[in-house]
Amino acid sequence: MQVLLLSFAAQHKKNPNLLELSARPWLYELGVKRLTDVSDSVLDDFVNKGIDSIYLLGVWTIGQYGKNFDKNLQNDFRNTLPDYTQDDAIGCPFAVVDYSVNQDEIATESEMMQFRERLNKRGMVLYLDFVPNHSAVDAYLVQQNPNLYVKQNFHDGNQQYQNGIFYGKDKYGNVWKDTLQFNYFNPDTVKARISDLMRVAKLADGTRCDMAMLALNNEVDGIWGGIIRQQGYNRPNEEFWTVAIREIKKTYPNFKFMAEVYWGYGDTLINLGFDYVYDKEGLYDKLSGRNLDDIKNYIKSRGDKINVGTHFVENHDEGRAATHFGSTYVADAAAMVTFTLPGMRFHFQGQWLGRKNKLDIHLRRSYNMNGDKDQPTIMDYDILLPILKDAVWHEGKWTYKDVQGTNDCWRLMAWTWETADQSVLVVVNYSDQMGSGKVRLDVNNGKIVFEDKMTGMKQERDGQDVRDNGIFVQMDKYWAGIYYYKK
Repeated sequence: MQVLLLSFAAQHKKNPNLLELSARPWLYELGVKRLTDVSDSVLDDFVNKGIDSIYLLGVWTIGQYGKNFDKNLQNDFRNTLPDYTQDDAIGCPFAVVDYSVNQDEIATESEMMQFRERLNKRGMVLYLDFVPNHSAVDAYLVQQNPNLYVKQNFHDGNQQYQNGIFYGKDKYGNVWKDTLQFNYFNPDTVKARISDLMRVAKLADGTRCDMAMLALNNEVDGIWGGIIRQQGYNRPNEEFWTVAIREIKKTYPNFKFMAEVYWGYGDTLINLGFDYVYDKEGLYDKLSGRNLDDIKNYIKSRGDKINVGTHFVENHDEGRAATHFGSTYVADAAAMVTFTLPGMRFHFQGQWLGRKNKLDIHLRRSYNMNGDKDQPTIMDYDILLPILKDAVWHEGKWTYKDVQGTNDCWRLMAWTWETADQSVLVVVNYSDQMGSGKVRLDVNNGKIVFEDKMTGMKQERDGQDVRDNGIFVQMDKYWAGIYYYKK
């Protein structure tokens, strides 16, 4: 009961700094067997870096079917991990057999509660997975109640398991053959899935919902309606997420929902009750395209809605930032934009080291060529992460600022954060040449001291001049300034 009470007292910060850790690879990297073996110093280091939320990926029980299925992917694994061995294949964490903790490889339920309590005592909260679209092929529910799934007489081995249940898939024909597809037009399925969510909420302070848009009525109808309507299942009056979030928050009112979402459904899921939604198709894709007008227009157009975005430069689905963005310099500049905006600041295991080789969710490790570390990236995050601990980044008012006054001012973007006793100006040059310009700030008369936390350099400016004409800033390519000042 003590742990459950902690769940109601767990403090979710505004604009949280969240770190995603792939549970089994993380334990393997630490050289420990179970969550109970993770030292206090490891957790204290997260706190010191300003992390206030841990997303522990893949803690649920997975079956032997998924691990055997991995054998079909060994050629792919060798491309990702050139020194791959069969011991490296650990099974997909999203092919869930049962929402009980994987006690053979991670922890017992009581040990998971203890781990969460250790986080909560340090001011951190715990997120765990929920996979709405499908279960493992060998999930217990397949035997207990196959009517919870989309099924027909067996006719297509590329789409169906031998029992006639369809493999999980999306509307673009991606089929996940280690999973089976739930039927969300069946009211019994909705009840069963809410029961699974209750198990998640018992053990965590929030959940990351995998491919959350696949449970929307429009998507279920579009992908599976032709089959399940013929079997007498009709479209529900309410969305699954409306019902599920309402039911979970009756028992766990502080529990948070984060959606992995694509296809333009982010705002839809926010309206259904999600607290955060992936900003992949917005900020991440705009930064990837490197068109400054597109990036600025997106940030400005989102307005207050930007604070419900889950912002990242990498995660377990996307490539490593240093690889995806073409260099560590561009990746680090993208991080300066991403993590100084409002919303959930989503970091991934190994990101702070500048790693270039992807950590595949089916594998216990990534390829570690020559240490796979980038010293400039390490230094950048060593500076940035402690800055983001400050209250102004969580409680402050965020405002987008125009940069004007020079021929190359278009290369810069800027915004401020303000509380009653602290103000911050962020200026980022997300381009391949030097940029400069002026930013007008609402400050008092007299001398105003600006301290750039990225370099430690200070400069004095006349308050009236800053108010009337703006503070002049000059920024090297793919770099940022984070200027603290008192109004």
